[in-house]
Amino acid sequence: MIRTKIDTLWFRRCCAFHLQFLPDPETLSKLCGLQDSIERNSPAPLSRVPATSLHMTIVTLVNAATQVSIANDEVWKLNGEKWKETVGRLVEETSPFDLHFHEVAASEAAVFVKAEEPPALRRLRSAISDAVRFQDWRPTPPRIAHITLFRFFAEEWLPPVEFDTGLLPTGVRVGSLTLLEERIYPNVEITILGEPLLQGKSTG
Repeated sequence: MIRTKIDTLWFRRCCAFHLQFLPDPETLSKLCGLQDSIERNSPAPLSRVPATSLHMTIVTLVNAATQVSIANDEVWKLNGEKWKETVGRLVEETSPFDLHFHEVAASEAAVFVKAEEPPALRRLRSAISDAVRFQDWRPTPPRIAHITLFRFFAEEWLPPVEFDTGLLPTGVRVGSLTLLEERIYPNVEITILGEPLLQGKSTG
């Protein structure tokens, strides 16, 4: 069993910049059904991520908790246009890829649905991490492809997560990504900065 950890940022104002995959309506419907199934079967202290906030982070360019010498919005003012151009080019050089969300898992911080990380996604994350830098900060991409379904509002021991396996979204095609500014966590208030298309010709 895992002891849950309270999410102190929940629905709080923040300043962060991310490249994300936002699910299509069909995938979103399945994810919401999955959330319903987990809520029905779990006594855990769940904070449900709103449907309009569900996403998969590719890379966080500026983290809400980043500690540098100036404010996050100032970091973006100095670097945002250059990073936006770089990220857009790297996304466009990447081929569309499929995600197969095959498992619901839990950590002390969240309940999430995860997929194997396709090679194209791994290469894109690595390329962006190498290209974006400010002082001692550089992006550390997630180690897995995942969409967070719940955070926690209390510290408790978490029993195994039960859900309807038929609700897992498989074969999700990723053909475009969204660069956005997050103002209220988790993705409750955002400003879309760009929507680059994956156009690469290579496979994977």
